[in-house]
Amino acid sequence: MDHTVGTGVRRLLCIRTDRLGEVLLTLPAVMALRASYPDCHLTLMVNPQLAALLSGTPGVDRVVEYREARGVPWWVKAWRLARELRVGRYDAVVVANPKKEFHLAAYWAGIPMRVGYHRKWGGLLTHRIPDRKALGACHEVEYNLELVQALNPRLTVALWRLPVLERERAEVRHLLAQQGLEPSKPFIAVHPWASNPRKQWPAERFRALIRLLSGHGSLQVVVIGGVEERSRLAAVLPDGVRVAEVVGRLTLRQLAALLEQARLLVSNDSGPVHVAAAVGTRTVVLFGAADPATGPRRWGPWGEGHQVIWKASLEEIAVDEVLAAVNAQLAG
Repeated sequence: MDHTVGTGVRRLLCIRTDRLGEVLLTLPAVMALRASYPDCHLTLMVNPQLAALLSGTPGVDRVVEYREARGVPWWVKAWRLARELRVGRYDAVVVANPKKEFHLAAYWAGIPMRVGYHRKWGGLLTHRIPDRKALGACHEVEYNLELVQALNPRLTVALWRLPVLERERAEVRHLLAQQGLEPSKPFIAVHPWASNPRKQWPAERFRALIRLLSGHGSLQVVVIGGVEERSRLAAVLPDGVRVAEVVGRLTLRQLAALLEQARLLVSNDSGPVHVAAAVGTRTVVLFGAADPATGPRRWGPWGEGHQVIWKASLEEIAVDEVLAAVNAQLAG
């Protein structure tokens, strides 16, 4: 089979089944593959929570869910997945988050070109590279590009965009109006949480920041977060200050539509940061990490116009420092 650029790959599968931020930072490399193989049928396999957000993404022909069965031996999961992959008749697969069952499934399915990292049974792959991500020497987007370059060394990072969100924009406008937001005034989105507690700026500092931002006459504040954060909402809402909150009330598509309309997002290192970057909204992102592998060099927002505050510990970041960064972003 001819594997040169634009030929040979008729059906291509990209697998990335972990969390929101990791998947979004894989998409520039996926779009690089699309640019290289414009006539191929491109399928993206993701975890079920992300399928609705990514369905309809320009350049992606199909989004499929990977539902991991609990309590089942990994090799059984591999065999079940292999049966599904055979139906797809893929010419190539890129496994962006290495797992034994993915590597074995691709091998059992007989996919001719199997791209991934040389770990977790990586010997079953036909194109493999060392996994150097733990060094934190470059951005996750660049690491993902390095991976797909194992299939085609001439690939370069390509732009990507989310699906059209017209319906969700209208839904968000209605929801914010119910929260008392004035459509004529800009708003800042604030995400005070993170999936890892060690990545979370203290709640009392977010509360103080929200109070200060709410005192800015020309701005409105909207607090965002997932369902799991509703029980912690009171800790970040200042008393006596009117703040809109949509915590646990948005789908991921609605979250993208809300962030698209925001002037700015202030957040810990978390998935919404990468959603905001994807829709072209500026961010102020707080990192507390001594290890480069968990710092902004690898996990910061991708693109121009963002402000990162990075200290060895989040405790070292003061409220005034964050407020100054917000003001600088708004003035820019």
